[in-house]
Amino acid sequence: MIKFSVPTNLQRDLLDGMNTEFIEEFYGVLDVDVVGGGRATVLTPGVSKREFARHVKEIHKRGIKFNYLLNSICLGNYEWSRQFQSRLNKRLDWVVSLGIERVTVTIPYLLELIKKRFPQLGVTVSTMAEVQSLRMARFWQDLGADTITLSVHGPNRNFRLLRLLKKELKVKLKLIANTQCVPGCNAPYYHSALSAHASQSLHPTGGFVIDYASLSCRKKRLENPVEFIKINWIRPEDLRYYEEVGIDMIKFLSRGAESKFIKRVVDAYSKRRYPGNLLDLSTEASTNIALRSWVKKIRYFFKPFRVNIFEFMKGKDVFCDVGIYLDNNCLDRFIEYFLDFDCSSVDCKQCGYCEEVAKRALRISPELREKALTKLNSFLDKLASGKMFCYWGK
Repeated sequence: MIKFSVPTNLQRDLLDGMNTEFIEEFYGVLDVDVVGGGRATVLTPGVSKREFARHVKEIHKRGIKFNYLLNSICLGNYEWSRQFQSRLNKRLDWVVSLGIERVTVTIPYLLELIKKRFPQLGVTVSTMAEVQSLRMARFWQDLGADTITLSVHGPNRNFRLLRLLKKELKVKLKLIANTQCVPGCNAPYYHSALSAHASQSLHPTGGFVIDYASLSCRKKRLENPVEFIKINWIRPEDLRYYEEVGIDMIKFLSRGAESKFIKRVVDAYSKRRYPGNLLDLSTEASTNIALRSWVKKIRYFFKPFRVNIFEFMKGKDVFCDVGIYLDNNCLDRFIEYFLDFDCSSVDCKQCGYCEEVAKRALRISPELREKALTKLNSFLDKLASGKMFCYWGK
């Protein structure tokens, strides 16, 4: 039976009324951390260490484990300093004191460090390590990993690979179900580094970030909506195929979402059915609860000496509604095409499967799509031309 890895937004109403039958773990992190992670501080709900500890305690009361994220892809060479080492040891001492059972990492050195200094902690490899082959997975297993979260850019629909990994490995395997990442992404490491540096307490940018990677990816999806089909999402109805392969855990995004969204996702996958817009199970920045805090927005976005603040603020609604409806009722048996077919070895133009599915399953509002594209193109052009960084001239 597949278990769930569920994000916590650290809100008190998250656990109320949630179906916890299939939940193996909750995962989360403080909004600012010495290691940092996969979400910028401004996108992560902030609580005190005391409130965080109380939240973990409530999770443990329900017999559910907790996974603390240390999944930054880059530490900026701060890891080779006494200051970083001291802060990391203190953070891990605190994590252990809360009874937290697991941590997630992306950097091999951190895995070795934790296994050496804190052997009681289980270690999960982050999806940002981009594990997409047996060779890569073996590297992490030999290093001491207990669980590997596979890349969102391919393995979800590569059942030949999934069967091979399950046959040859001893570690547990985890897949992300509600990603919006497109396969074949040309900037996964850059995107991960953007988020990592924007969540690190020692980084000189102080949490400021322009998420170029998300904006660029969003533009690509809107210009070619068939990309919404190519995204490696896993339908609630299709979990049985992954159980048959032997996948141990399914992970859901996102830590910045409202509690009702997280509960909706857990409920849909628990019931293995969602009769609506499949994109309702993946989040948009416009629904992020952390961004509702004016204090956070001013603290992390009001940087008039970094960017032209007037041009920057014009982009406040670049993540507006795009008018895309992906009818899950039209996707029955969709995944069966991939059970014995390796998508990565074929040119999409020659295959055409996703194009055919898009014709019956995608509904698009041309007006909303065009409006969103206009805003995106304007903002991205200012980044490329340099206008975003000047008050005069360019």
